[in-house]
Amino acid sequence: MATATVHLNNVGGYFGVARCFRLDPPRVISGTECEYVTVAVQPRIGQQSPEVRVYPATDDGTCITPQLHRRTGSFTPDEPVDIDGCYWLALLMLGGYELDQSLNGGN
Repeated sequence: MATATVHLNNVGGYFGVARCFRLDPPRVISGTECEYVTVAVQPRIGQQSPEVRVYPATDDGTCITPQLHRRTGSFTPDEPVDIDGCYWLALLMLGGYELDQSLNGGN
């Protein structure tokens, strides 16, 4: 079973609330095998709807690409936004990853 474990609970440098996950097995994203992804939940800005964005990441949560392009698993949620539900759905859409709560790194 594909699992995602919280690696970093709060990753700075992204707009919104961002969390880094370790993927097992790693996922190939844009031709690169990625062991980590950062999922950022961006709030509504004026008329722009909230967004959930998935980025391939390093172990410190930094995006591995020079530009922040939305990847598979990104979506526009309904409001009110359920942050934990957004993480769960993004990882599920990324590749069927289930959250492994027993190994929560959460630092």
